[in-house]
Amino acid sequence: MIRWVARGLAVVVAGGLAAGALLAASVAPLPEVAAEPPSAVVQPAESRQLRVCPGPLLSLADDAASAATARSVGAPDLSVAADPETATIEQVPLDAPENAGAAADGGPVAVSAEPGAVLAGMLAGAQSQTAATESLRGFAAASCVEPASDSWLLAGATDVGRSGLVLLANPGEVASTVDLRVVGETGPVDAPSGLGIVVPPGSQRVVSLAGLAPSVRTPVVHVTSTGAPIAAALQHSVVLGLEPAGVELSTPVAPPATRQVVPGVVVTDDRGVAPDEDHADGDDFPALRLFAPDDAEASAVVEIRDDAGSAVSEIDVTLAPGQVTDLPLGTLDPGSYTVVVDADAPVVAAARSTLLGEGEDPILADLAWSVATGALLDRAAVAVPDGPGASIVLANPDGEAVAATVTIGGGERTVTVPAGGAASVAVQGGDRLILDGVEGLHAAVAFEGDGGIASIPIAPPGPLDSPVRVFPQ
Repeated sequence: MIRWVARGLAVVVAGGLAAGALLAASVAPLPEVAAEPPSAVVQPAESRQLRVCPGPLLSLADDAASAATARSVGAPDLSVAADPETATIEQVPLDAPENAGAAADGGPVAVSAEPGAVLAGMLAGAQSQTAATESLRGFAAASCVEPASDSWLLAGATDVGRSGLVLLANPGEVASTVDLRVVGETGPVDAPSGLGIVVPPGSQRVVSLAGLAPSVRTPVVHVTSTGAPIAAALQHSVVLGLEPAGVELSTPVAPPATRQVVPGVVVTDDRGVAPDEDHADGDDFPALRLFAPDDAEASAVVEIRDDAGSAVSEIDVTLAPGQVTDLPLGTLDPGSYTVVVDADAPVVAAARSTLLGEGEDPILADLAWSVATGALLDRAAVAVPDGPGASIVLANPDGEAVAATVTIGGGERTVTVPAGGAASVAVQGGDRLILDGVEGLHAAVAFEGDGGIASIPIAPPGPLDSPVRVFPQ
């Protein structure tokens, strides 16, 4: 009996010691051991690089007998840049069966280089055009973009006097099936005719935005495709009364993200609309278009910064679920600005600039859409087409000052971009630029002059041309 009691006591004591040890282990701090996983940045194998230029400006309903027919109003000026400059660049025109003037003015152009001919990501193209017809007037410029299966277009309107054309170019060898989903100030637009649009290989389709979403003041177009990727663009034009009052070609914005940076937003005069006038009509004042794709309310802080990096204005905005917001940017001194958006949910963004005519009560003469851009890699190529008062704008949204090198025609120039600010370099049509040391910066080519205003985004290369960080298992 005593032996059984002793054995029981031993078990109890052992259990107590084990519990105490566990308690001590849970209370005592454990040593912190952290190891940085090994990784390497790998440049993908060189592939054929491709950019697609949207082609000439188009006019609708010039002929009453064929009101739905599009016709070009001239040929754009096209500029291409590559590194090395001696690389062989191929320019292949795409078919434009829905443009009655394509035989004279051409259509979209696919700009490409064979694998190894151009350094990865160092191929660029851009186009510009001035229109002066009864239905189109103004200056428009656009970048030549990499085709993608998912992109966002933010520009224009379809209310009275405003029209838009969605341009879908397929440079691939197989057909592409495209869905266009439009969202406006009241939410998603029911547009079944925008679904299942077939774009044959090597050709362009033209879709009237008003046909998809009539009387929408703040359209956002989400372009998705299966089959071949698509190079999308949006032509926007304004007619006030009987007078044409501006035109622009807008290419896709940076993908949805909680931070968006819009570089090179040009303000031409100090006439603006207060930010709290969220239902301000018209398009003759600077504004920022914002949309949160997630079906939930989002809050954002919009900073408007001058070149020195000072925030000249800060605006808090709440984005209603599923609705697009055009936020007036208020009264700003003439100049160039960087707009930085920080949100608690992914958003897409683009800013509208305006050029007013002369006189005591001037009306809109031209407009531009500056899109949010992705951060650049260390190097970039930039093509500059003809246009008034052209300059390349380098924006540094945060961090320390950056010393970038801009090479134009063999001549190098060092440009210091202040922390939070921006720097500009005057350029001319036909210039081919190479940017070095620009990692993390955002860039655009801005045009401003008597001939009109426009903006061309400088985008980083797509995933196929970008370096990838690899973590071995």
